Amino acid sequence: MTVIVLILSTMTVCTRQLQPTSSDILQICPKFRLLVTGKTGVGKSSLIQQAFKITEVHVSEHRRGKADIDKEFIAPENERFVLHDSQGFETGDSGSFAIAKDFIDRRRQMPELKDKIHAVWLCLPIPRADGRLLEGGVEEFLISRKKILGNIPIIVVFTKLDLVVNELEIDAMVSGTYDEAVIEALKNDTLDKLCVQPLKEVAGSDIPHATVSTEAKYESTVRQLIDITTTNVEKFVASEAALAMMIAQRVDIDLKIKASIAIGKKRYWRGLASGMNFTGFTLWDCLSVIHQDIIAVWNFNDPHRYLLDDKFKELILKDLDNDNFPNPAGALRFGLSVVAAITTILAPIAAPFLPIVVPVVAGVVLVKWAYDVYQRTNIVLRRIMTYIVDLTCIMQILFLLAPTGSISRRSVIKFAMNAYEKAGKGDVHSVIRSHVHVTRSGGDDALEEILRLIEDHSIKAGEVQDLRTNIGPPIDFQVDEEW
Repeated sequence: MTVIVLILSTMTVCTRQLQPTSSDILQICPKFRLLVTGKTGVGKSSLIQQAFKITEVHVSEHRRGKADIDKEFIAPENERFVLHDSQGFETGDSGSFAIAKDFIDRRRQMPELKDKIHAVWLCLPIPRADGRLLEGGVEEFLISRKKILGNIPIIVVFTKLDLVVNELEIDAMVSGTYDEAVIEALKNDTLDKLCVQPLKEVAGSDIPHATVSTEAKYESTVRQLIDITTTNVEKFVASEAALAMMIAQRVDIDLKIKASIAIGKKRYWRGLASGMNFTGFTLWDCLSVIHQDIIAVWNFNDPHRYLLDDKFKELILKDLDNDNFPNPAGALRFGLSVVAAITTILAPIAAPFLPIVVPVVAGVVLVKWAYDVYQRTNIVLRRIMTYIVDLTCIMQILFLLAPTGSISRRSVIKFAMNAYEKAGKGDVHSVIRSHVHVTRSGGDDALEEILRLIEDHSIKAGEVQDLRTNIGPPIDFQVDEEW
């Protein structure tokens, strides 16, 4: 049994609590509010499921021709996202158009950011060669969009890209002229002719658009849609709404890291060497509030709240002063080092399920320093910096291991920690131990070093799909274990 020895400092401890920066932001905009419109069969449900990793979506595709635009759909597995659904604006159906206009107008008049519509996705199927992209109602909406929407960004989403590519590939194979570069050029020409140019003729050249497929190998297209949406929300709506989108989405690891850094830089990652945020608090208090901010951004479906468990924090704490870990080959990027570590852990396991156990030293764990009052010293600075980078790296590995965004067992968290130990933890710890010192220069060298280490130990969004493929089928953590 693990025993935690608490030795309290004699210095005065603040009785007030540190407030997470994420709580302040989420109080302003707790959920990303999206209006999705498109006719039955366009692929709205699968798109939402892919982007936000929810299992069930209540849109009009499942109740042909009917949609209650006022109804808020919030999936229990992702409470940072709220969906409003509007059926498509088909020719001759003036009722749907009027309902959507009224709904948007009412939401625009609401004073609180959390109640406003933050973005609109107008979903259109890529037409056949002789088909028409825009029906009369859609054209009217696009022409009048600035009057109807105001600053609400609208992104036109051309769906079912995979069908277009499949058709081009079949034609190429039949003709015996299959060439990937040629097919890519044909795809771009086809989309420009069937989608982009007809859209520009009606709506002008300033309307953002994305072409997507929800098939697994096209995940990058959904990520591009998320990126376009976030950029436009930040530009035209509010930074808090953009952060809510980064938190709600579950396909873009780059945005998770970006949001974590943005929230950290607002308060608790700044001025670490000066202690301006932590004076009078215990180091446990300081690390706990940083921990809460990072976990909030990654927004895993964690029904048992394992990621916020004090035992998880203690597992991170116990190694903060240790840099005696394997150092992977320097030429490998962090993502490849993580895959190599995961493969190494899995190699000796031949059972049909994986009772993964992270080696944790039994007995007494002396973390008395965590309950001392914060002091402006080199070792305290290094511990806080190390904790931030360690937790960020562990979250990235969990993102790889949990493609559905679900963390239902402690074993997957411990597995991720074990993989990090083999993939780069030693490098992070030794760099911080060697190069970081409390200074009085007035600069923020600690923040710069944190950002550099996160950049050097980051898994890029474009790598995620290939890295998951290299790992193999999703690891089935059927057996849980105690911390």
